[in-house]
Amino acid sequence: MTAPTLPFADLEQVYECLATTLDALPEADESHFLAQLALALAHRVPDIDQVMAAIDEAREGATIDQG
Repeated sequence: MTAPTLPFADLEQVYECLATTLDALPEADESHFLAQLALALAHRVPDIDQVMAAIDEAREGATIDQG
């Protein structure tokens, strides 16, 4: 059984909200905000393996974006 995921339309809404929020923050506060967001979302996931997989996925995405 596959874990439920956010529908694409909702994911787009999340992206827009995140982009707007980051644009409104001073650049120096962006990393702190993203760390707080990651911890708040991780707190809502009852499976540490899923949280760790998400961290790995984000790290891989960041590496791909740079290279």
